[in-house]
Amino acid sequence: MRVLISAYACEPERGSEPGNGWNWAWHLAELGHEVWVLTRPCGQKAIEQVLASQPMPNLNLVYVDEPTWLKRRIKGQIAIFTQYFIWQKQAYSVALQLDKECGFELVHHVTLASITGGTWLWRLNKPFVFGPVGGGHIAPSAFKKYFVGRWRIEALRSFAVKWVVPFNPSSRRTLSRADLVLVTNHDTLDLAQRLGARRVEFFLDTSLPQDYFPQEAPTRSNLQELQVLWVGSVYARKALPLTLEALGRVNPLIPFRLTILGGGHLSKYVPSWVKEFGLEGKVDYRGRVPWREVKDAYLDNDVFLFTSLRDSFGSQLLEAMSQGLPLITLDHHGARDFIPAGAGIKVPVINPTETANALAQAVEYMFKNPQERLQMGKIGYEFAKTHTWKQKALKMNEYYKELGLQDTKSIQNKNTSLKM
Repeated sequence: MRVLISAYACEPERGSEPGNGWNWAWHLAELGHEVWVLTRPCGQKAIEQVLASQPMPNLNLVYVDEPTWLKRRIKGQIAIFTQYFIWQKQAYSVALQLDKECGFELVHHVTLASITGGTWLWRLNKPFVFGPVGGGHIAPSAFKKYFVGRWRIEALRSFAVKWVVPFNPSSRRTLSRADLVLVTNHDTLDLAQRLGARRVEFFLDTSLPQDYFPQEAPTRSNLQELQVLWVGSVYARKALPLTLEALGRVNPLIPFRLTILGGGHLSKYVPSWVKEFGLEGKVDYRGRVPWREVKDAYLDNDVFLFTSLRDSFGSQLLEAMSQGLPLITLDHHGARDFIPAGAGIKVPVINPTETANALAQAVEYMFKNPQERLQMGKIGYEFAKTHTWKQKALKMNEYYKELGLQDTKSIQNKNTSLKM
């Protein structure tokens, strides 16, 4: 099948959206589809290096850049969305010409993986898959103190999701024209249905390479000190201060050490946060490290702590489970909808005091119950094994065949009607 993929973020050997964009393109081409990918030039060097060593003749990258003036004049979060909307229009113009040359049989939008942005590619009038996407979830306002002076921006986003996106013609048309919308949490499912999506299904937006997994769930030594791991960009919504506050409430008799991996615009505050919550000598902040090195950290720790206040799911959760690492996470958004109950402890999102206390109690429980930690790790490992890129591509291939067959029948019906 000749497939056009829209992947605004696309780059090999990366996590999050760039990795997702690349892996969808690569693994669908690996199944034999003729794949064309519209993406930006920022990942071109890394892509060309991979294709030079591992040729994939049926994978075609088409690079569409944003205007230079736009990059110079607009900065910050607003720039990301402004650039994205302008890029979508440019990508559509390129897609029209490509379609004349190639005759695409299906269009698939994969990144940006947000319901709020929509896409222009439904205008090609082909069988159209949108997602998997998130974007319908919002951060709980009771936890605004953890946004470090950036709550106004977050509140503006929440307002947009509630009151602007439902009236955004781009989002409405994208969802109403899509033959299939794949979503990563209940919040996004509800919004997609309200905006007119005809068919919506749950589909986890992240996966892992087959070789990322050990042959069996790893076991860990029962050390006297509980090794806790936090991985993510140090952004406001990731709520690292909530993690640190919770650890500051752990019983002083419980020995633990926290390792933090990730950079970001708030990383300069980490030392002061550690001091504020009385955690000197208990935290190792290593900053940003390569994606493959994070895997070693999953193996070297006993518990993975994830306190993001807004996340479609969180690729780190799947990575941690793939290495048999038990989880402590907030019970909302994609974590609530996808993580198996036995893979860790899900903490209710109530208010800062109660949630921080519950997180602290979860850490204490993990320390006191090493055998249960081991069982949690095995459950998470078995779940993660069902989410490899190869398996996801095979599932997507089933959708492609179904939609392609429906399109063929539709064309036949139209031709029959014309003859009559």
